[in-house]
Amino acid sequence: VLNDTRVLRGVIRKLKQGALLTEQGASGDEVFLLLNGVLEVEVDGEPIAEVGPGAILGERAALEGGVRTSTLRALTKVTVAVVKSDQLAKEHLAELSAGHRRED
Repeated sequence: VLNDTRVLRGVIRKLKQGALLTEQGASGDEVFLLLNGVLEVEVDGEPIAEVGPGAILGERAALEGGVRTSTLRALTKVTVAVVKSDQLAKEHLAELSAGHRRED
């Protein structure tokens, strides 16, 4: 996602089983890399997918006005790397978003 060798300034966040990472409709400008565990993706309260390690999430909010399009709930203990979207190239975020399912 980066075009050069800059170091990203991010943090590692750990969630307990059942905890929310994002909530649909909330504002957000962070992108997440799921390092371990499983997240459930919910839209309008309905589960639509489960994602595992290696998934990159949250890019749509970064591209579309900062509003989360889904709720992400930890099905297991989860560890994610969290990066502010302004540290990532918008064209690469757009490529990621194009490959993800559209919920609406």
